[in-house]
Amino acid sequence: MKWFVNLGILFKSKVSEQNLHLENIDLEKGKELYLSSRFNEALSYLDNAADSGFNSTVYELRAKCFQKLDYHYRAIEDFDKVIEDNPLEFSYYYSRAISKNAVADLSGQIEDLHNCIYYYRKNKNIENSILKNLETDLIIARNYVEGLKNSIASVHNISYPEIKNLIGECLIQIKKIRIQSRRFKTIRNRGILLGSQGLS
Repeated sequence: MKWFVNLGILFKSKVSEQNLHLENIDLEKGKELYLSSRFNEALSYLDNAADSGFNSTVYELRAKCFQKLDYHYRAIEDFDKVIEDNPLEFSYYYSRAISKNAVADLSGQIEDLHNCIYYYRKNKNIENSILKNLETDLIIARNYVEGLKNSIASVHNISYPEIKNLIGECLIQIKKIRIQSRRFKTIRNRGILLGSQGLS
């Protein structure tokens, strides 16, 4: 009887290896098609890869395909899974915010931008281009909210002061990040300057 159990374990191991190999092939083909802007074709390969089991890269790439094809609800579902797997990655929140904006989920968009900024601050690699995108999106949202000031609650189920405060808090956090970034660059440049003076 033991040989039968061992045979079952060996069979499961071989099937798992084959599934992993097929998943990798589907993922690579999906990635190649995504990069060549053939999003519908990429989706079929990424769906196959997703059927093999959870892989964060597959779901992230599939969500990006859904965004390109304006299937934003499906993109949000995939980004939800990716964020659940790695909640500390700020870029996932930003990507999901794009789709939430597209489906007119204003409070969800602003919450995702807020989370993006929060986790971005914890990241060691500060990129000003990301901050600029965040700031632009928040200013657009703020202008939209101002235009709907009297009817925002009926349109988006969130009060004007609540959404205005959240947007304002996000913009303040961006300013703080920029100030910290400038201080760090100044300190780093002084250290480099002092180090080079010590060598001469």
